Amino acid sequence: MAGAGLCDTTDPMEALTTAASAVAEQYLPGIERQDLGERCLTLMSVREVIDAALATSIAEAERAGVPALGKQRTMAQYLASRSHCAPEIVRAHARAGLWVAQFSQLEEAMLDGKISRRHIDLLRKADNIRVHVAMQQDQHLFVQWVETLEWNDYKQTVTYWEMVNDQDGPAPEDHEAKNSCNITRLPDGRVRITANLDPTSGAIVKHQIEVEAGRVFDDEQEDGLPTRTATQRRAKALTNLVSRGANRSEASAKPLMHVVMSLKVLQHALAQLAKAPEEQDFTSVLDAQDIDGRCELIDGTPLHPKAALLLALNARIRRQVLTARSKTLDASEEVRLFPDWMKHIRLIETRGQCETAGCDAAFEWLRADHHRPYTQTQRTTLDDLRMLCDPDNKLKADGPPLAERHTPTPKNESQLF
Repeated sequence: MAGAGLCDTTDPMEALTTAASAVAEQYLPGIERQDLGERCLTLMSVREVIDAALATSIAEAERAGVPALGKQRTMAQYLASRSHCAPEIVRAHARAGLWVAQFSQLEEAMLDGKISRRHIDLLRKADNIRVHVAMQQDQHLFVQWVETLEWNDYKQTVTYWEMVNDQDGPAPEDHEAKNSCNITRLPDGRVRITANLDPTSGAIVKHQIEVEAGRVFDDEQEDGLPTRTATQRRAKALTNLVSRGANRSEASAKPLMHVVMSLKVLQHALAQLAKAPEEQDFTSVLDAQDIDGRCELIDGTPLHPKAALLLALNARIRRQVLTARSKTLDASEEVRLFPDWMKHIRLIETRGQCETAGCDAAFEWLRADHHRPYTQTQRTTLDDLRMLCDPDNKLKADGPPLAERHTPTPKNESQLF
Protein backbone atom coordinates (compact mmCIF):
# COMPACT_ATOMS: atom_id res chain seq x y z
CA MET A 1 0.00 0.00 0.00
CA ALA A 2 2.87 2.35 0.78
CA GLY A 3 4.21 1.83 -2.73
CA ALA A 4 0.81 2.59 -4.26
CA GLY A 5 0.53 5.78 -2.21
CA LEU A 6 3.96 6.92 -3.36
CA CYS A 7 2.99 6.32 -6.98
CA ASP A 8 -0.25 8.27 -6.54
CA THR A 9 1.58 11.35 -5.18
CA THR A 10 4.38 11.34 -7.75
CA ASP A 11 4.21 14.07 -10.40
CA PRO A 12 3.49 12.13 -13.64
CA MET A 13 5.72 14.47 -15.67
CA GLU A 14 8.59 13.89 -13.26
CA ALA A 15 7.97 10.14 -13.31
CA LEU A 16 7.90 10.20 -17.13
CA THR A 17 11.23 12.02 -17.28
CA THR A 18 12.82 9.61 -14.80
CA ALA A 19 11.48 6.55 -16.65
CA ALA A 20 12.62 7.88 -20.03
CA SER A 21 16.13 8.46 -18.69
CA ALA A 22 16.25 4.95 -17.23
CA VAL A 23 15.16 3.41 -20.53
CA ALA A 24 17.72 5.44 -22.50
CA GLU A 25 20.52 4.34 -20.17
CA GLN A 26 19.85 0.61 -20.59
CA TYR A 27 22.76 -1.35 -22.09
CA LEU A 28 21.26 -2.56 -25.39
CA PRO A 29 23.85 -5.24 -26.32
CA GLY A 30 22.96 -7.04 -23.09
CA ILE A 31 19.28 -7.44 -24.03
CA GLU A 32 18.09 -10.74 -25.53
CA ARG A 33 16.93 -10.55 -29.15
CA GLN A 34 13.28 -11.32 -28.34
CA ASP A 35 13.26 -8.75 -25.54
CA LEU A 36 14.89 -6.19 -27.82
CA GLY A 37 12.06 -6.61 -30.30
CA GLU A 38 9.47 -6.17 -27.55
CA ARG A 39 11.33 -3.10 -26.34
CA CYS A 40 11.05 -1.51 -29.78
CA LEU A 41 7.31 -2.29 -29.94
CA THR A 42 6.74 -0.82 -26.49
CA LEU A 43 8.71 2.32 -27.29
CA MET A 44 6.68 2.77 -30.49
CA SER A 45 3.44 2.50 -28.51
CA VAL A 46 4.67 4.91 -25.83
CA ARG A 47 5.78 7.39 -28.46
CA GLU A 48 2.30 7.36 -30.04
CA VAL A 49 0.76 8.17 -26.64
CA ILE A 50 3.29 10.93 -25.98
CA ASP A 51 2.77 12.42 -29.46
CA ALA A 52 -0.98 12.46 -28.79
CA ALA A 53 -0.52 14.04 -25.37
CA LEU A 54 1.81 16.65 -26.85
CA ALA A 55 -0.60 17.55 -29.67
CA THR A 56 -3.61 17.93 -27.36
CA SER A 57 -1.53 19.81 -24.76
CA ILE A 58 -0.21 22.33 -27.29
CA ALA A 59 -3.71 22.86 -28.66
CA GLU A 60 -5.08 23.45 -25.15
CA ALA A 61 -2.17 25.78 -24.34
CA GLU A 62 -3.02 27.83 -27.45
CA ARG A 63 -6.63 28.13 -26.30
CA ALA A 64 -5.56 29.00 -22.74
CA GLY A 65 -3.29 31.82 -23.87
CA VAL A 66 -0.03 30.33 -22.61
CA PRO A 67 2.09 32.21 -25.22
CA ALA A 68 1.16 35.49 -23.54
CA LEU A 69 3.13 34.38 -20.47
CA GLY A 70 6.29 34.80 -22.50
CA LYS A 71 5.01 37.86 -24.39
CA GLN A 72 4.69 35.77 -27.52
CA ARG A 73 1.91 35.27 -30.02
CA THR A 74 1.83 31.48 -30.63
CA MET A 75 2.87 28.25 -28.96
CA ALA A 76 5.29 27.70 -31.87
CA GLN A 77 7.17 30.83 -30.76
CA TYR A 78 6.80 29.97 -27.07
CA LEU A 79 8.20 26.43 -27.35
CA ALA A 80 10.76 27.14 -30.09
CA SER A 81 12.37 29.88 -28.02
CA ARG A 82 12.67 27.59 -24.98
CA SER A 83 13.44 24.19 -26.54
CA HIS A 84 15.18 25.40 -29.73
CA CYS A 85 13.00 23.06 -31.81
CA ALA A 86 11.77 24.03 -35.27
CA PRO A 87 8.58 26.16 -35.03
CA GLU A 88 6.93 24.21 -37.86
CA ILE A 89 7.10 21.03 -35.75
CA VAL A 90 5.14 22.75 -32.99
CA ARG A 91 2.63 24.10 -35.50
CA ALA A 92 2.09 20.58 -36.90
CA HIS A 93 1.34 19.27 -33.39
CA ALA A 94 -1.03 22.19 -32.76
CA ARG A 95 -2.94 21.60 -36.00
CA ALA A 96 -3.39 17.92 -35.14
CA GLY A 97 -4.50 18.69 -31.58
CA LEU A 98 -6.99 21.38 -32.61
CA TRP A 99 -8.42 19.23 -35.39
CA VAL A 100 -8.82 15.98 -33.43
CA ALA A 101 -10.62 17.83 -30.62
CA GLN A 102 -13.66 17.89 -32.96
CA PHE A 103 -13.75 14.07 -33.02
CA SER A 104 -14.16 12.59 -29.55
CA GLN A 105 -13.66 8.94 -30.59
CA LEU A 106 -10.54 9.70 -32.60
CA GLU A 107 -9.11 11.85 -29.82
CA GLU A 108 -9.71 9.10 -27.25
CA ALA A 109 -8.13 6.49 -29.53
CA MET A 110 -5.13 8.74 -30.15
CA LEU A 111 -4.58 9.36 -26.43
CA ASP A 112 -4.85 5.59 -25.84
CA GLY A 113 -2.16 4.95 -28.44
CA LYS A 114 -4.55 3.06 -30.74
CA ILE A 115 -4.20 5.54 -33.60
CA SER A 116 -1.05 7.49 -34.44
CA ARG A 117 -0.46 11.10 -35.34
CA ARG A 118 0.32 10.02 -38.89
CA HIS A 119 -3.08 8.35 -39.20
CA ILE A 120 -4.72 11.49 -37.78
CA ASP A 121 -2.84 13.75 -40.22
CA LEU A 122 -4.08 11.67 -43.16
CA LEU A 123 -7.69 12.10 -42.01
CA ARG A 124 -7.17 15.80 -41.33
CA LYS A 125 -5.99 16.37 -44.90
CA ALA A 126 -9.05 14.48 -46.21
CA ASP A 127 -11.45 16.59 -44.12
CA ASN A 128 -13.43 19.37 -45.77
CA ILE A 129 -16.87 20.95 -45.48
CA ARG A 130 -18.40 18.31 -47.77
CA VAL A 131 -17.27 15.24 -45.77
CA HIS A 132 -16.94 16.64 -42.24
CA VAL A 133 -20.28 15.28 -40.97
CA ALA A 134 -19.67 11.85 -42.54
CA MET A 135 -16.21 11.79 -40.95
CA GLN A 136 -17.71 12.41 -37.52
CA GLN A 137 -20.22 9.61 -38.07
CA ASP A 138 -17.54 7.15 -39.26
CA GLN A 139 -14.97 7.70 -36.50
CA HIS A 140 -15.37 4.12 -35.30
CA LEU A 141 -14.52 2.86 -38.81
CA PHE A 142 -11.26 4.80 -38.93
CA VAL A 143 -10.21 3.40 -35.55
CA GLN A 144 -11.17 -0.11 -36.68
CA TRP A 145 -9.15 0.25 -39.89
CA VAL A 146 -6.07 1.38 -37.97
CA GLU A 147 -6.33 -1.67 -35.71
CA THR A 148 -6.74 -4.17 -38.57
CA LEU A 149 -4.89 -2.74 -41.59
CA GLU A 150 -1.26 -2.05 -42.37
CA TRP A 151 -0.38 1.55 -43.27
CA ASN A 152 -0.63 1.25 -47.07
CA ASP A 153 -3.98 -0.57 -46.83
CA TYR A 154 -5.23 2.10 -44.43
CA LYS A 155 -4.27 4.91 -46.84
CA GLN A 156 -5.98 3.11 -49.68
CA THR A 157 -9.16 2.52 -47.65
CA VAL A 158 -9.34 6.18 -46.55
CA THR A 159 -8.93 7.30 -50.17
CA TYR A 160 -11.83 5.07 -51.23
CA TRP A 161 -13.91 6.46 -48.34
CA GLU A 162 -13.08 9.99 -49.46
CA MET A 163 -14.17 9.33 -53.07
CA VAL A 164 -17.47 7.81 -51.93
CA ASN A 165 -18.28 10.62 -49.48
CA ASP A 166 -17.01 13.58 -51.50
CA GLN A 167 -19.30 13.31 -54.50
CA ASP A 168 -19.01 17.05 -55.20
CA GLY A 169 -15.21 17.09 -55.14
CA PRO A 170 -13.08 17.79 -58.22
CA ALA A 171 -14.10 15.72 -61.25
CA PRO A 172 -11.41 13.54 -62.88
CA GLU A 173 -11.40 15.72 -65.99
CA ASP A 174 -10.49 18.70 -63.79
CA HIS A 175 -7.38 16.95 -62.45
CA GLU A 176 -5.43 17.22 -65.71
CA ALA A 177 -6.24 20.93 -65.95
CA LYS A 178 -4.48 21.36 -62.60
CA ASN A 179 -1.31 19.57 -63.73
CA SER A 180 1.75 21.77 -63.33
CA CYS A 181 5.51 21.64 -63.59
CA ASN A 182 7.76 24.40 -62.32
CA ILE A 183 11.47 24.69 -63.20
CA THR A 184 13.44 27.20 -61.14
CA ARG A 185 17.11 28.06 -61.52
CA LEU A 186 18.71 28.65 -58.12
CA PRO A 187 21.37 31.31 -57.43
CA ASP A 188 24.17 28.70 -57.48
CA GLY A 189 23.08 27.45 -60.91
CA ARG A 190 21.30 24.33 -59.69
CA VAL A 191 17.78 23.67 -60.97
CA ARG A 192 14.76 22.78 -58.83
CA ILE A 193 11.92 20.86 -60.54
CA THR A 194 8.52 20.47 -58.86
CA ALA A 195 5.46 18.91 -60.46
CA ASN A 196 1.85 18.18 -59.53
CA LEU A 197 0.22 15.54 -61.73
CA ASP A 198 -3.12 13.77 -61.91
CA PRO A 199 -3.15 10.11 -60.73
CA THR A 200 -2.69 8.48 -64.13
CA SER A 201 -0.05 10.90 -65.45
CA GLY A 202 1.73 10.71 -62.11
CA ALA A 203 1.67 6.90 -62.17
CA ILE A 204 3.26 6.84 -65.64
CA VAL A 205 6.02 9.31 -64.70
CA LYS A 206 6.70 7.63 -61.35
CA HIS A 207 6.87 4.18 -62.91
CA GLN A 208 9.30 5.22 -65.63
CA ILE A 209 11.58 7.04 -63.18
CA GLU A 210 11.61 4.16 -60.67
CA VAL A 211 12.34 1.57 -63.37
CA GLU A 212 15.21 3.67 -64.70
CA ALA A 213 16.46 4.24 -61.14
CA GLY A 214 16.58 0.46 -60.76
CA ARG A 215 18.78 0.25 -63.85
CA VAL A 216 21.06 2.93 -62.40
CA PHE A 217 21.40 0.92 -59.20
CA ASP A 218 22.17 -2.28 -61.12
CA ASP A 219 24.87 -0.47 -63.14
CA GLU A 220 26.42 0.84 -59.93
CA GLN A 221 26.56 -2.65 -58.45
CA GLU A 222 27.99 -4.18 -61.62
CA ASP A 223 30.70 -1.51 -62.01
CA GLY A 224 31.56 -1.39 -58.30
CA LEU A 225 30.73 2.31 -58.05
CA PRO A 226 29.69 4.07 -54.83
CA THR A 227 25.96 3.61 -54.31
CA ARG A 228 23.84 6.75 -54.63
CA THR A 229 20.93 7.50 -52.32
CA ALA A 230 17.39 6.78 -53.57
CA THR A 231 16.77 10.48 -54.37
CA GLN A 232 20.10 10.76 -56.19
CA ARG A 233 19.24 7.72 -58.32
CA ARG A 234 15.88 9.25 -59.24
CA ALA A 235 17.58 12.47 -60.28
CA LYS A 236 20.00 10.49 -62.46
CA ALA A 237 17.10 8.44 -63.85
CA LEU A 238 15.16 11.59 -64.78
CA THR A 239 18.22 12.97 -66.59
CA ASN A 240 18.68 9.68 -68.45
CA LEU A 241 15.04 9.54 -69.56
CA VAL A 242 15.00 13.14 -70.78
CA SER A 243 18.30 12.70 -72.62
CA ARG A 244 17.11 9.55 -74.38
CA GLY A 245 13.79 11.16 -75.27
CA ALA A 246 15.48 14.24 -76.71
CA ASN A 247 17.67 12.07 -78.93
CA ARG A 248 14.76 10.13 -80.44
CA SER A 249 13.29 11.33 -83.69
CA GLU A 250 10.44 8.84 -83.97
CA ALA A 251 7.20 9.07 -81.99
CA SER A 252 7.34 7.12 -78.75
CA ALA A 253 4.72 4.58 -77.81
CA LYS A 254 2.60 5.31 -74.77
CA PRO A 255 3.87 3.58 -71.60
CA LEU A 256 1.90 0.47 -70.62
CA MET A 257 -0.23 0.87 -67.50
CA HIS A 258 -2.82 -1.37 -65.86
CA VAL A 259 -6.16 -0.42 -64.34
CA VAL A 260 -8.03 -2.86 -62.09
CA MET A 261 -11.80 -2.33 -62.22
CA SER A 262 -14.48 -4.74 -60.99
CA LEU A 263 -17.33 -5.69 -63.30
CA LYS A 264 -19.80 -4.14 -60.83
CA VAL A 265 -17.97 -0.79 -60.84
CA LEU A 266 -17.62 -0.87 -64.62
CA GLN A 267 -21.33 -1.53 -65.19
CA HIS A 268 -22.30 1.14 -62.67
CA ALA A 269 -19.98 3.70 -64.30
CA LEU A 270 -21.32 2.96 -67.78
CA ALA A 271 -24.87 3.42 -66.49
CA GLN A 272 -23.99 6.90 -65.22
CA LEU A 273 -23.07 8.08 -68.71
CA ALA A 274 -26.75 7.90 -69.71
CA LYS A 275 -27.73 10.32 -66.91
CA ALA A 276 -27.67 14.09 -66.79
CA PRO A 277 -24.38 15.44 -65.34
CA GLU A 278 -26.06 16.67 -62.15
CA GLU A 279 -27.50 13.17 -61.54
CA GLN A 280 -24.32 11.18 -62.16
CA ASP A 281 -22.85 9.22 -59.26
CA PHE A 282 -19.72 7.29 -60.16
CA THR A 283 -18.33 6.50 -56.71
CA SER A 284 -21.14 5.19 -54.48
CA VAL A 285 -20.29 1.54 -55.26
CA LEU A 286 -16.60 1.90 -54.38
CA ASP A 287 -15.44 0.02 -51.29
CA ALA A 288 -11.82 -0.81 -50.45
CA GLN A 289 -12.94 -3.70 -48.21
CA ASP A 290 -15.22 -5.22 -50.89
CA ILE A 291 -13.47 -7.03 -53.73
CA ASP A 292 -16.44 -6.05 -55.92
CA GLY A 293 -15.85 -2.36 -55.19
CA ARG A 294 -12.36 -1.99 -56.62
CA CYS A 295 -11.22 0.64 -59.12
CA GLU A 296 -7.49 1.28 -58.89
CA LEU A 297 -4.13 1.17 -60.59
CA ILE A 298 -2.32 -2.15 -60.42
CA ASP A 299 -0.18 -0.83 -57.55
CA GLY A 300 -3.34 -0.32 -55.46
CA THR A 301 -3.71 3.46 -55.93
CA PRO A 302 -7.49 4.21 -55.95
CA LEU A 303 -8.72 5.66 -59.24
CA HIS A 304 -11.96 7.52 -59.94
CA PRO A 305 -14.22 5.31 -62.14
CA LYS A 306 -14.76 8.16 -64.59
CA ALA A 307 -11.01 8.44 -65.10
CA ALA A 308 -10.84 4.66 -65.60
CA LEU A 309 -13.51 4.87 -68.31
CA LEU A 310 -11.48 7.49 -70.18
CA LEU A 311 -8.46 5.17 -70.12
CA ALA A 312 -10.61 2.21 -71.21
CA LEU A 313 -11.28 3.85 -74.59
CA ASN A 314 -7.84 2.69 -75.76
CA ALA A 315 -7.43 -0.32 -73.46
CA ARG A 316 -7.07 -4.04 -73.99
CA ILE A 317 -9.26 -5.95 -71.52
CA ARG A 318 -8.32 -9.10 -69.65
CA ARG A 319 -10.82 -10.93 -67.44
CA GLN A 320 -9.83 -12.20 -64.00
CA VAL A 321 -12.17 -13.97 -61.55
CA LEU A 322 -11.21 -13.78 -57.86
CA THR A 323 -12.57 -15.58 -54.83
CA ALA A 324 -13.66 -13.71 -51.71
CA ARG A 325 -10.13 -14.24 -50.37
CA SER A 326 -8.57 -12.56 -53.42
CA LYS A 327 -7.36 -15.79 -55.01
CA THR A 328 -7.68 -16.20 -58.76
CA LEU A 329 -10.16 -18.81 -60.01
CA ASP A 330 -9.86 -18.06 -63.69
CA ALA A 331 -8.15 -15.55 -65.97
CA SER A 332 -8.04 -14.98 -69.68
CA GLU A 333 -4.53 -14.99 -71.07
CA GLU A 334 -2.84 -13.76 -74.19
CA VAL A 335 0.10 -15.73 -75.53
CA ARG A 336 1.80 -12.42 -76.35
CA LEU A 337 1.93 -11.56 -72.61
CA PHE A 338 3.30 -14.88 -71.33
CA PRO A 339 4.74 -15.11 -68.76
CA ASP A 340 3.86 -11.56 -67.69
CA TRP A 341 0.17 -12.41 -67.35
CA MET A 342 0.93 -14.47 -64.25
CA LYS A 343 2.76 -11.54 -62.70
CA HIS A 344 -0.09 -9.16 -63.50
CA ILE A 345 -2.66 -11.52 -61.96
CA ARG A 346 -0.65 -11.81 -58.77
CA LEU A 347 -0.15 -8.04 -58.60
CA ILE A 348 -3.92 -7.58 -58.75
CA GLU A 349 -4.39 -10.11 -55.94
CA THR A 350 -1.80 -8.41 -53.72
CA ARG A 351 -2.76 -4.85 -54.75
CA GLY A 352 0.79 -4.09 -55.79
CA GLN A 353 2.45 -4.82 -52.45
CA CYS A 354 5.36 -7.01 -51.45
CA GLU A 355 3.97 -10.14 -49.82
CA THR A 356 6.30 -9.81 -46.83
CA ALA A 357 4.31 -8.55 -43.82
CA GLY A 358 5.02 -4.92 -43.02
CA CYS A 359 7.05 -4.25 -46.17
CA ASP A 360 6.41 -0.91 -47.92
CA ALA A 361 8.89 -1.34 -50.77
CA ALA A 362 8.19 0.62 -53.93
CA PHE A 363 5.94 -1.08 -56.48
CA GLU A 364 8.76 -0.97 -59.02
CA TRP A 365 10.96 -3.12 -56.74
CA LEU A 366 8.60 -6.11 -56.92
CA ARG A 367 9.80 -9.32 -58.55
CA ALA A 368 8.02 -12.56 -59.40
CA ASP A 369 9.36 -15.25 -57.09
CA HIS A 370 8.90 -19.02 -56.76
CA HIS A 371 7.38 -19.77 -53.35
CA ARG A 372 9.09 -23.16 -53.57
CA PRO A 373 12.42 -23.20 -55.42
CA TYR A 374 12.12 -24.10 -59.08
CA THR A 375 15.00 -26.55 -58.64
CA GLN A 376 12.74 -28.60 -56.36
CA THR A 377 9.45 -28.43 -58.29
CA GLN A 378 10.52 -27.89 -61.92
CA ARG A 379 7.24 -25.97 -62.27
CA THR A 380 6.26 -22.38 -62.93
CA THR A 381 2.60 -22.08 -61.92
CA LEU A 382 0.35 -19.36 -60.60
CA ASP A 383 -0.09 -21.21 -57.30
CA ASP A 384 3.66 -21.12 -56.74
CA LEU A 385 4.07 -17.44 -57.63
CA ARG A 386 4.42 -14.64 -55.10
CA MET A 387 5.52 -11.02 -55.43
CA LEU A 388 8.53 -10.02 -53.32
CA CYS A 389 10.56 -6.84 -53.40
CA ASP A 390 14.11 -7.33 -54.63
CA PRO A 391 15.73 -7.01 -51.14
CA ASP A 392 13.33 -9.58 -49.60
CA ASN A 393 13.80 -11.88 -52.56
CA LYS A 394 17.57 -11.83 -52.02
CA LEU A 395 17.22 -12.27 -48.24
CA LYS A 396 14.95 -15.30 -48.73
CA ALA A 397 17.79 -17.41 -50.09
CA ASP A 398 20.02 -17.12 -47.02
CA GLY A 399 17.86 -15.68 -44.23
CA PRO A 400 15.00 -16.98 -42.08
CA PRO A 401 11.52 -17.60 -43.54
CA LEU A 402 9.78 -14.29 -44.22
CA ALA A 403 6.46 -13.49 -42.53
CA GLU A 404 3.69 -13.34 -45.12
CA ARG A 405 1.28 -10.43 -45.35
CA HIS A 406 -2.26 -11.04 -44.13
CA THR A 407 -4.87 -10.43 -46.81
CA PRO A 408 -8.15 -8.97 -45.43
CA THR A 409 -11.17 -11.06 -46.35
CA PRO A 410 -13.44 -9.18 -48.79
CA LYS A 411 -17.18 -9.68 -48.92
CA ASN A 412 -17.72 -11.74 -52.06
CA GLU A 413 -16.37 -12.94 -55.37
CA SER A 414 -15.77 -10.55 -58.23
CA GLN A 415 -14.83 -10.34 -61.87
CA LEU A 416 -12.15 -7.76 -62.56
CA PHE A 417 -11.29 -6.28 -65.92
